[in-house]
Amino acid sequence: MAVLLLLATAVQLTAWWWVYRPALTPHSSSLPTEPAAEPPPVTVIVCFHNEATHLEATLRGILSQDYPHFELLAVDDNSADASVAIVRYLQDRHPQLRLLQPGPTRPGKKDALTAGIQAARHPLLLLTDADCAPASEHWLRHMVAPLTHGNQLVLGCSPYRYRPGALAWWQRFEATQTALQYQGFARMAHPYMGVGRNLAYHRSFFTAAGGFAAHAHHLGGDDDLLVNAHAVPSLTARITNPAAWTYSEPTRNWWAYLRQKVRHQSVGMHYRSRHQLVLALLALSHGGSYLLGALLLFTPYWPLAVVLYLLRACTVVSVYRQPSVQQFAGGAPIAIGGAASFGVGARILLGDMLLAPFYLFALLATALPPRRW
Repeated sequence: MAVLLLLATAVQLTAWWWVYRPALTPHSSSLPTEPAAEPPPVTVIVCFHNEATHLEATLRGILSQDYPHFELLAVDDNSADASVAIVRYLQDRHPQLRLLQPGPTRPGKKDALTAGIQAARHPLLLLTDADCAPASEHWLRHMVAPLTHGNQLVLGCSPYRYRPGALAWWQRFEATQTALQYQGFARMAHPYMGVGRNLAYHRSFFTAAGGFAAHAHHLGGDDDLLVNAHAVPSLTARITNPAAWTYSEPTRNWWAYLRQKVRHQSVGMHYRSRHQLVLALLALSHGGSYLLGALLLFTPYWPLAVVLYLLRACTVVSVYRQPSVQQFAGGAPIAIGGAASFGVGARILLGDMLLAPFYLFALLATALPPRRW
């Protein structure tokens, strides 16, 4: 057990120092520094299904972008509430907004999104969800800029808005861990997923991939399965600038959240084999570092278990205490030191500890029947 704990800790420290730590560190601006010609036109696509609560704020945030020429395509995926009326109201006041109603679609949003991509007037596409809002008026410029410099695909970030309560806290923590992972691996030229809440690509990338045909039978995967199967590292850009984030609403009840996570987990089972292997190794080493450490506390090797736990714990807390990671997780940078710092560290370690049983539950729950989105 001591040897296994050493191996698990070695894998974890390697991941935290070389993958997660630099994942959200601000890098050079995505905007060109030299004067350039007018940026190319872009189509922003938002699919919606009964999103009357959030849709108007989302559309207004996009319509207020500082970008010279873009269209906003709102795709109705069989809504039965006031969502369509909201789009039509805004359409009368904003000529760049279009409503598309493709008609009956299969479960999931792939049919609606495919219809939107086919109907887009411009070859550069920026995707987000109906409950998301850009962090700044420069979101569109940041996300599109890499597409004008030879890239096919741009991976953005989408944290959850701050809301009080245990569920909202957990969603922010788990989303932060996910962002550290996929942005960190993309930085190392291994893009394996993206989030449809903030994703940009050339229409030619979508066409060359065959659209969603290869995984049309899965409810999810319009973002991560497309990226996983077809992203070319040398043609994939990553944008971590907070001005280019989109903020999403956290789910308000545990049942809806768990259904969402089970759907995402089931999609992950169809990643490329090498990606599944790496992610499984990270999950096993994560859970193993806690389980093996706890077991060794009752053996003569307990000092080794304590030292390795403290070493990993200090590393995890130091990564989460970076200003960029704190901002993503829903809080402004907090000064280190004192009781407040101790409380923040304790919450970080609590979340880290809960990730292991949570992912095990999500993995087992993939055997449940799929649900409509």
